[in-house]
Amino acid sequence: MKGFLKGLFGGGREVERAAQPGRAVPLEIEPFGHGLVSIPSLDFFGPHAASPNGRFHLIWQDRNPEGTISGHRYEGHGSWSLLSGNGNRLATGRLERPQHGHVADTGTFILSDWMFGDGLSGRLVAFRADGHKLVEREFSANLASSDVSADGRFAICQTANAPGSADSCRYFLFDLDQGCEIANWEQETGWSEDYAFDPANRRVYLIGKEGERVGYDFGGAMIDREGWQRNRIATGDIRIIRSISDAAAGELSQEQRTAIFAGLDVAEASAEVWRQAQALRLRGELHEHAGETEAAIAAYDKALSIDPQVGVSRKLAKLQRTAVPKNSARATVRIGKFEQQAQRFGIEHEVIHLERGAGKEWRLRRDDTMKPVELAALDHYAADGWSGAAAEGGLILTLIKAASFNPLPQRHADTFIEALYAQNVAFPEDRLDHEQLLGTLGNASRRQVESNWAIIAATAGHSPAYYPAVRREHVLGLFDCLGTKRLREIAERFAQAPYDLRAGWPDLTLWREGEIRFVEVKAPGDSMHASQARLISKILVSLGFRTGLAEIRPG
Repeated sequence: MKGFLKGLFGGGREVERAAQPGRAVPLEIEPFGHGLVSIPSLDFFGPHAASPNGRFHLIWQDRNPEGTISGHRYEGHGSWSLLSGNGNRLATGRLERPQHGHVADTGTFILSDWMFGDGLSGRLVAFRADGHKLVEREFSANLASSDVSADGRFAICQTANAPGSADSCRYFLFDLDQGCEIANWEQETGWSEDYAFDPANRRVYLIGKEGERVGYDFGGAMIDREGWQRNRIATGDIRIIRSISDAAAGELSQEQRTAIFAGLDVAEASAEVWRQAQALRLRGELHEHAGETEAAIAAYDKALSIDPQVGVSRKLAKLQRTAVPKNSARATVRIGKFEQQAQRFGIEHEVIHLERGAGKEWRLRRDDTMKPVELAALDHYAADGWSGAAAEGGLILTLIKAASFNPLPQRHADTFIEALYAQNVAFPEDRLDHEQLLGTLGNASRRQVESNWAIIAATAGHSPAYYPAVRREHVLGLFDCLGTKRLREIAERFAQAPYDLRAGWPDLTLWREGEIRFVEVKAPGDSMHASQARLISKILVSLGFRTGLAEIRPG
């Protein structure tokens, strides 16, 4: 490899035409996947692109001439070389950080140069087969995908997000014969995985991850915008649905309205919480604009039950006041934000009066020390006979881990339980299926939990290194009260989406005389989050656990 790089850089020129006498033996290229190849005759291993007709091969290296530094750097140019099918080196050269090469049937080729340094920048360079430079365009944004037409006449590239730059998130189209940029347009169709050129009709097609093809003419205009919008609406594309709704200022035709509501149904059925909430917000806005107050209230209320920060609380409150006659009994009853949220989630609401200190510190009694609000609230419940911990999900996740293995391998003392349940681990022997883990958990003994706790806590002394608020008495106390049947019910839900359901657990986990209770603590100015709403609805409420929202007020 060093010999290959030295050969490329020996002349010190940016481009070197390096045609050699023809060889009778075809070029041997051994593919290794992900675009990487080995070419033994050149002592080369690295990225490679071939022309559609197989006559040309482009290879490049993003590393310095000595082969000692690669990737992000401040100096040490990378190299490229264009080869013929029989291995002749037609041209060689160097760029700062060459990437994403493509070569046409004519031997014309393009490379993206990611460039030296830390800024958002990139450069697209196009060459003729003899190494003559056709186009060089620098961008104040990083380069993403690119391609060249099979006839070598046109090239396209896509830029990544670069806040404040005119080059951000755009497509750029080049006429290589003329040596110039001929169009650029906003990236409204998402990221492209591939491209297809139709030079005869002067069109280029952007191909998305799921095979969707969107055509543009060589002036940068989408060919069938209405058809593309219909397709995106049908897939529940929130961004497109909102843009169409906003452009129409809510004045949609009946056909548009029907199509959009069908698209919103698709979005609401997705597994993405933000998408569900935004779909319901859009649905509520459309109902509100049409004067359909009750339907708007229902949509807004459901959106807030999924994501309390979806941004419709004021809209909902205004509509609710409008919907209730001023002289009715309901109109005179006003409830606070936290009580509304508790009602929305179907959980208890309780007001706890604590003494406020400096910053975010509170205390229950005058002789108590000031502490974080969750610990002060825990004192309130302890005074009423509850045991517990202020550890959010740390306690229940630690207990699930301690109960899922018999024994817990020492190497997993600091491995997160979500990684183990998601099989996101390095070695095959550690990729245990859910039923195996849940089976062990369902038969867990106190002795097993205690033994595994000692392994988990060993790296930090008295608590897990990553959950310092969790103690031995918490784990064993919760296990004794919860029991294996209820613990397995929680673990089964958790196993369905370990990474999603590791967050959002209530601040306090409490137990007393066989009863388990979960409490989310909210001080003035706090708010509920989507992860909390998801966790409460998917696990705690659905499994019938007593769950509450404790609103802290100074007093």
